[in-house]
Amino acid sequence: SSPSPHNPPFPPGFQIKSQQSEVTRILDGKNIKYELVDISQDNALREEMRAKAGNPKAIPPQIVNGDQYCGDYELFVEAVEQNTLQEFLKLA
Repeated sequence: SSPSPHNPPFPPGFQIKSQQSEVTRILDGKNIKYELVDISQDNALREEMRAKAGNPKAIPPQIVNGDQYCGDYELFVEAVEQNTLQEFLKLA
């Protein structure tokens, strides 16, 4: 049977987790140190992430270097593909 719109094929949060593990896998592969911040249990952290992203509906993963907002998952992947990851992460 095909999945109905009321019963998505992936549980909520699945895409976020798979995107997050892709980001960490790429950063690990490039020996770039990072800190994961879990916003799921803390509304203040969620609001801080959204404020930095400038988007009240932003969902993880969002990439930040200190107080500098870098971008979301799509922009991260684009930077990897274009070999501009250092610039994207504000490391260059």
